[in-house]
Amino acid sequence: MAGMALKETERQYRVLRQTLAMHAILRDGFAWKAKAAEILLLVCAVVFCATTFASDELYRTFHLAPSVGRVILGTASITAFTISLALLVVDWKGRSALHRQATERWTEVLAKFRNSRRDDGTWPEEIRSELSSAYWEADRNLVKIPERRFNGLKARYLRKVALSELKSSYPACPALLLGIVLWSRDTVNAVRGFYASRAKQ
Repeated sequence: MAGMALKETERQYRVLRQTLAMHAILRDGFAWKAKAAEILLLVCAVVFCATTFASDELYRTFHLAPSVGRVILGTASITAFTISLALLVVDWKGRSALHRQATERWTEVLAKFRNSRRDDGTWPEEIRSELSSAYWEADRNLVKIPERRFNGLKARYLRKVALSELKSSYPACPALLLGIVLWSRDTVNAVRGFYASRAKQ
């Protein structure tokens, strides 16, 4: 029974590190999208304001008929307004904030696990219940990883871990080359595993 409890604590430790990395990726991704969209809309607003009272000569400078230029600007302004409304719906900034909150909370839980971990990689029996409670509380109350993004984020995290291990073994080797080696190794192993499983059927 104690062995099963220890395995569950080990599983939670492994999963929470993965979950923390996923939330960090989503936090940064949504923040980047929100910032890029805000900058784009700001540039569009400046351009539209600058050309509102532009003379026909400005359009001719760009080899455009004034009427065509105004139609293009009008269409672009409507498009920019539509995008601004769409941003309110997708709410990248708000989603980034939720994943930032999750990252901060999972970081606290991870710190508890690491601070309680013994030198042999196990945890004292008397602390496991407290660690499990902290794990499940965070899992229940924080934003979830989107189901459609889960496998991709998991693969990205595992690649990062595997690449880090290779980098520790071969510090002078360029990261790009190590990435190619990692991709080649896993691809060959996957193909071998597939045909081995087919041969057993």
